Amino acid sequence: MGNTVLPRVKPSVDHLMDAPLQQLVDELGIDLVIASITEPTFTGYAYADRDGVTVALPPGRSDVEHDCMARYLIGDALRVDGLPPLPEMFQIVDMTDYVNDAARQSATAGDSDPDMDEALRRVREGGVA
Repeated sequence: MGNTVLPRVKPSVDHLMDAPLQQLVDELGIDLVIASITEPTFTGYAYADRDGVTVALPPGRSDVEHDCMARYLIGDALRVDGLPPLPEMFQIVDMTDYVNDAARQSATAGDSDPDMDEALRRVREGGVA
């Protein structure tokens, strides 16, 4: 990930929704990338760690969908106050606890759970919604 630090100031929900997307990405130091996941139901993911935030969007979608999902995922990753919910057809899954549990169990048990290993592998490769 090319980011070096998380933004010190969260944007307001108005700024998140109204600023040109490239300006927002530049101001906040977001890595905005195209994911390799092409499943029709995949709309993107955000991965945040101490180094920054990466937002990955699927290829081949409209500019409007990319813009809307990027803004939402940035706002969700930064915990922007007042972020409106997505329409019911969308589902946001926070994999943090699942991935942390998988890593902890793998490190302490000496053996592994194939499902947890797969989830951890996908997160590390940037493939989890």
